Amino acid sequence: MTTPTSDNTPDTAADKSSQTWQNLSTDWITWAERLAPAAEKINRHMIEAADLPGLATLRNGAPLDVLDLASGVGEPAFSFARALGSGTDDSANIPGVAGHVTASDIVSDMCDALMERAAEEEISNIKAVPANMEKLPFEDQSFDVVSCRFGVMFCEDPDKALREAFRVLRPGGKAVFMVWAPLVDNPLFAAMDAVLGNILGIGFDAAGLDPFCFGDADQSMMRFEKAGFTGIEATTHSPAGRIPENAPFWKPQMDMLFGNVLRKSSDMEVGAINAAMFETLAPYIEDGHFQVPICFHVLSAKRA
Repeated sequence: MTTPTSDNTPDTAADKSSQTWQNLSTDWITWAERLAPAAEKINRHMIEAADLPGLATLRNGAPLDVLDLASGVGEPAFSFARALGSGTDDSANIPGVAGHVTASDIVSDMCDALMERAAEEEISNIKAVPANMEKLPFEDQSFDVVSCRFGVMFCEDPDKALREAFRVLRPGGKAVFMVWAPLVDNPLFAAMDAVLGNILGIGFDAAGLDPFCFGDADQSMMRFEKAGFTGIEATTHSPAGRIPENAPFWKPQMDMLFGNVLRKSSDMEVGAINAAMFETLAPYIEDGHFQVPICFHVLSAKRA
């Protein structure tokens, strides 16, 4: 195995990205606990795609090493750690499977908050390492699984991140990435983009964000192939929660993507945003509850 070399060249784009997410880290930390139950539900698709029992058999029962990229303050790293046998929820443990999770994020404050949450939830088989997924500080072929949930699309060079994921994956290992389907299939984000654009003049394009650049599943599978992966599969999921119509359920995602702008907005502007979001999403109200679908792909692949 070899350790990746560092050329010590200043990376302006990476610094800018790190600063952007550093500015939003307080919003992620604020919402972490309240979003955890919903996160756990969709994380199950990633756990299933990783086929941890199959990998455990391949490794002759040896503990598995999982690397989670862009972990934020714990998702889906916590779900993998529980599946591998740690935490207070024994029902999440997969029989015959054990291992350790290395969580990573470009923002060190996120890593610190993640470890605080892990201690509170008694998850012991996890550590957090500040890392840019386009330049990972890990040796070649170090992990059995590389996971990433809604993170790779925010890289300056997503294809470089995929190549790095391939580099640190052991032969026979699995990469599992969850990515957003196109904007047209995600009415919450479409409403957010339109409302913020009309009221504050900010949206995904203006903020330099492209959450949907992996929205075309076929093209995304080709990107994984170019990075060196084989056995590439994609599944699409469109769950819809059931949320009381008096709950401004759009606030978490809006804060975590545009919190640095919203904090500078007036009370009148915030009120107008909430009113417009309600009006735009009102067609999804049924029996007094919002039932707005979210649509995402789970991309899984192997290193031969």
